[in-house]
This record gives sequence, C-alpha cells and structure tokens, in this order.
Amino acid sequence: MLRRISVFLFFSGLLAFSMYGCGKNEPGGTQLGSQATDQDFAKIHKDVNFNKEDKEKMHGVGMETEGGGHSMGVHGKKEKPDPNKVIALVNSEKILRKDLDKILDRFKDHVNPAALISMEQQITDQLITQSVLRQFVAEQKLTTPEEVVDKEIAKMRDNIKKNPTTKDKTLEQFLEFQGSNIEELRTAVRMSAAIETYVSKGVDDKKQEEYFMKNISNFNGETVTASHILVDTKGMKTQEELDKARAKIESIKKELDEGADFAECAKKNSDCPTGKTGGELGSFPRHGAMVEEFARAAFATEVGKVSDPVKTEFGYHLIKVTANTPAKDVSFSEVKDRVREVLVGIEMNNLVKDLKEKAKIEITLQ
Repeated sequence: MLRRISVFLFFSGLLAFSMYGCGKNEPGGTQLGSQATDQDFAKIHKDVNFNKEDKEKMHGVGMETEGGGHSMGVHGKKEKPDPNKVIALVNSEKILRKDLDKILDRFKDHVNPAALISMEQQITDQLITQSVLRQFVAEQKLTTPEEVVDKEIAKMRDNIKKNPTTKDKTLEQFLEFQGSNIEELRTAVRMSAAIETYVSKGVDDKKQEEYFMKNISNFNGETVTASHILVDTKGMKTQEELDKARAKIESIKKELDEGADFAECAKKNSDCPTGKTGGELGSFPRHGAMVEEFARAAFATEVGKVSDPVKTEFGYHLIKVTANTPAKDVSFSEVKDRVREVLVGIEMNNLVKDLKEKAKIEITLQ
C-alpha cells in the first residue's frame, strides 16, 4: 500500500516539498494513505497552513512572478513564459510549459530563486515519467475497478480524521493546496493501482524471501533521525560554479563549528524546501530511502554531531543526526508486507527505466 499511495501522489502531480533535492532515493512524497505516519500528516498540516506572512517574506526576495511565471531575465527582470510552449515530446504526447508551472507554483514560496532552474529540470523529468506510464496503461489496457478507487480514497479521508494534527482538515483542502482536486486524484489512484497490479505479478513469495535474506539490514528497524542543509548543484555546468558551491557549504560548516544553530543556518542557507523547517528530514533506514552517499554519511555521524560536506547528485549536504534507533532481530514473516512493497517499487522503477529507454523523448525546455 505504501508504494501505491506514493504513486497516487506522483501521478496527480502532488510532488511533496520533501522530494526535491533532499537526498531522497526516489520521489516518495508525503503519504496520505493507510501507511501514513504522524510525521507525514504533521508535515502536510504545516504546508497547508503556510501563512501570508511567510509568502510576503519570500515575495520580498523576488520569488513570485506575475501570472505564476518563474523565469528570470537579464538583470533580474521577470519574464512570463508562454504557457502553451512545448517543453518536451514523449512519443507523440506533448508536455506544455503550463504543466510544469502548475507544479512549480507549489514550490515558489519555499525555495530560493537559484534552485528553480534545477527544479524545472527535475519536474520535467517527472512529467516525462508520468507520460510514458500513462501511455503504457493505455496500450496495455490496464484498468482498476472503481470500488478499489473508492476504498483507497476513503482510507485517505479516514487517516486524516484519525490524525490529531490534521483532524480539522479535509482531503479536499490538501488537494486544493497542491493545485489539484478529487477527480485528478481518482485518475491518479486508478492509474497507479493498475500499474502496481501489473508489476506485482512478478513478485512472488520466493522472490520476497530471497530479497529479505540478502537485504535483512533494510528491515531490522535501524534508523537515524536527521536534518540537513543543501547547496544545490544540479543546474551547475562549470567547475567554477561547483567550486563556489563547495566553498559555500564549507563556510556554513565553519559557522556551525563555531556554534551557530543548525536549524537557523538551514532556514537561511538551504536550497532544499525542508530548509523552511530547519532542514528536518525525519527518520529513515540505512538503505532504500536516501541516495547511498547521503545515507552512508548519516549513519556514520554521531548523534548531536554535524557531518563534513557530503556530495550527492543533488549537491553538497551537511547532515546533523539528532537520534538513532538500533537494529533488532526480525523475521521474514514480521516484515513480509514491507519486503513486498520494496520489491514492487523496484519493479516499478525498472518498468519506468525500460519505458523511457524505448520511448522517443525530445526535451525542449531551456
């Protein structure tokens, strides 16, 4: 179920703020389904209640552009992109600038302007992934019974009511905040459930147990709780730019070594949307949740300490570990559902990779 709900949000374009540039191994997003945690709901609740004062502060540094545009021209002059410009072709399906801006608008008050170009590239790639999967579902004539859709959305509503941090909110409010609605969510549920059913056919009990035995450390409960500061490098093309990014992260580390507060430094310097909340990432296991370089550094850092700069595909990170949970003995039967979710996720990723390699993709985003 966890995998399916992630894909629900992915398909409907609800790219949670935590997915961008935070060292995550894949676009998981915030959960609304049956596996949602208190932390997930607290984060959504905080996002939904993003206040006017915060937005005005960001507006003061030029984050917002007229009509939702985000491109910055020479000398900082704001330019409004053509909403009907084709930014990518996936086989014969067009992806328009307005498709990108619909998602980008959700981030404009949460990240600094320098990160927006890199975000455009990442979101465009997500839209391409959505397109190849959408075409695959149509070609394979995959379907999902409407009662399954009703059941999953009912679970989302129920979890919102049960959670003390979100009980005064509705699913419609969450969707409205993300620029979506119930019908879009139903379409997303319908499509993602169909794909999960398709890929699940290759995940039998034998395969699950074999994977568990080879990757038992993924399921033994060992986690760290951490925060981070990111200096984004994804849009950088020259060594000079990379050197400046490295110098910036080292300067921040020096401030921290001299006693600066980590959360305040994250709010001031981090290019990740989590910077707004002090860089908080919550708890995560050693494998599967974060990219390898990030996870390795986090688990090697003592509680209360800050890591040296860590380079990942997203940029340079400083990681502060605030807690850890030691490993415990666990049997396959105890974690069978989790093992299945992981394997379904792997099959999903393999499917996406295969479809994108076979598709005729032309990207015209500039």
